[in-house]
Amino acid sequence: MYHIYIDSGTSNSKLYLVKGKRSIDTMIANVGTKDSAISGSNDVLLNGLKEMYDRTLEKNGLQDRDIEGIWLSGMVTNPFGIIEVAHISTPVNAKKLLEQRYVHFEEKYFHRELNLIPGVKTAQQGQVVTMENIGQMNNVRGEEIEAVGMVARGIIPEGEDCVMISPGSHTHLLYVKNGTITDIVSNFTGELNYAIKKDTILGGELTNEDITLAEEYVLQGYQMVKAYGLARALYIIHATKVFGVCENEIRNCLLNGIISGGVIDMLKYKVDREWCGVKKAVIIGGNNYIEGYKILTEHILPQIDVEIVSSKAGESFGLYGYLELARMLEEG
Repeated sequence: MYHIYIDSGTSNSKLYLVKGKRSIDTMIANVGTKDSAISGSNDVLLNGLKEMYDRTLEKNGLQDRDIEGIWLSGMVTNPFGIIEVAHISTPVNAKKLLEQRYVHFEEKYFHRELNLIPGVKTAQQGQVVTMENIGQMNNVRGEEIEAVGMVARGIIPEGEDCVMISPGSHTHLLYVKNGTITDIVSNFTGELNYAIKKDTILGGELTNEDITLAEEYVLQGYQMVKAYGLARALYIIHATKVFGVCENEIRNCLLNGIISGGVIDMLKYKVDREWCGVKKAVIIGGNNYIEGYKILTEHILPQIDVEIVSSKAGESFGLYGYLELARMLEEG
């Protein structure tokens, strides 16, 4: 029998056709919860996901009855997804994620049960969130199944304390202890970078290319924000254009150090006080810009071993996580 796993995000969704313990086909579509938010209905999301599903079946000569189960993770459980599903509270491991999956009968498009993998939050069940404790509250949707996949593949050693750094619109730090997501810290990074490039004067003074970062200038940007604060550091980037000091690519490096440096400062804060056993950090991704996190971690936390990891072509850490849940379900 075959299974379907779909990783659905804000803007894109990726479908995997799984047979046995491996993916045999993939499909990507530009559809996500952003489309539901804009239209005011999740019909556009569900219709897009169903079209992917139907095209995959047709391409592989399959019928709906050949698919034993459909699993989805990511933004499908948020208010603009398929159905809103509450986050589950840390600590979370593969067993808890499997046990607390949400089985939803989707009657309009799929006409069958969908297994939805919930996100994870640091707020505990029944805990009242206030202005006094909001600084301890964080959540992820999609990164939890990636962490499970990385533990299953041994990239995050099950017997060690490790931090998974997941860059994106929000860069998340997941503290994984003995194979269990124990804590999370979320940071407003990609969104800030996008806003600066789109809606400030710096937009015309930076390159939109994913350039190779120069360590010297990433660290210089970090030192600028430490010395002068965010507003002044951003102005200094602009001043390098006004006074003809450097090229656009160097300004990108400076901006990377300013934004990413705050994330690694936060990582240092947690390692020094709460995540004391961390000896390794793994950074997910294949874009050049994430090298800044490695540069900064090695500079700020030299005692931590840092590794940038990417999944194989046509696969993902989310897929590896799903395959681990499927293995556990099969073994009972």
